[in-house]
Amino acid sequence: MTSKKNMRVAMYYKNDDVRIEEQPIPAIGPGEILVKTEVCGLCGGETMEWYLKSRAPKVLGHEPTGVIAEVGKGVKEFKEGDRVFVHHHVPCMSCHYCHRGRFTLCEHFSKTKIEPGGFAEFFRVPAEIVKSDTLLLSKGVTFEDGTIIEPMACTLKGVRQTPPHPGDTIAIIGAGFMGMCYLQLLTLTTAGKIIVLDFSDWRLERAREMGATHTLNPKKQDPLEQLHEINNGRGADAVFITAGSIAAWDLGLQLCERGGQLHLGAPPPPGEVWPVDSNALYFSEVQINSSFSAHHVDTQSVLDLLAAKRVNAEALITHRFGLDGVEEAISLLLKADVSLKSLIYPWGINN
Repeated sequence: MTSKKNMRVAMYYKNDDVRIEEQPIPAIGPGEILVKTEVCGLCGGETMEWYLKSRAPKVLGHEPTGVIAEVGKGVKEFKEGDRVFVHHHVPCMSCHYCHRGRFTLCEHFSKTKIEPGGFAEFFRVPAEIVKSDTLLLSKGVTFEDGTIIEPMACTLKGVRQTPPHPGDTIAIIGAGFMGMCYLQLLTLTTAGKIIVLDFSDWRLERAREMGATHTLNPKKQDPLEQLHEINNGRGADAVFITAGSIAAWDLGLQLCERGGQLHLGAPPPPGEVWPVDSNALYFSEVQINSSFSAHHVDTQSVLDLLAAKRVNAEALITHRFGLDGVEEAISLLLKADVSLKSLIYPWGINN
């Protein structure tokens, strides 16, 4: 149990205005836990001002790991000192969507949260999250490893929805952190060629190191022409799009072979309309799906993959910042070049 009364947080107002402020350490109730944050990843969604504007000021951070500092009455599964990953959303488990296994569509899902967020020295975990999606970090899984559980779980959910057939040619549009998560997971499947597209040559080099069979830079090459050359005149059997733009969706549909699968892994801003040739889409028989967030099944699966050393968190983490570096980390992510995942250490990098 901590003897401190106040804690430092990084308060987000907008992308270029993140302030270090003090808040009381949250009090916990029955069934709840208080976690001392060790490290928390910065998510690409935490740079989308259109998404955050109505919620600011806000403490961001939903990819945290830490040590349990206090347990509430009735908590049996955990104790002080346990190393944990905590998900920020959980479903109700009893609605129409939950009964169909579509947990992230549950209306209760997005209403749940940790308080105040992972970019704080401590955070409170409500009882329902303690029960449904707080995971003990396995032996050999570091706090840093654990920060990729939530975001990689999002991509795992997308791969589950878009399973490749043996030998399929896969295209991944966007080689940022999420694109690399798709890449690592798809290399564990029976996919054949895996082709990664990005504007950053640095990121494309990292993609080759992580298992991409081919890489393309659309600024330097005609992507459709090069894909056909690589793939015997055909498009990709499945395309995973990690960029939230209409241009990326257009390119994805162009690259997708007839009868293929198109996975939309990131949202454009509200109000943007995707003009599609509906006649051509109909006769192409392309199957389109999308995936928002992740749930308890996916987070446990990623933890198991980390424990088995089947995915490599270290290769995905490129930058580290103290709590006062959140603004710099956001700027770095928005440049979309020589970086993948940035981690935030509320108690300092060397603590």
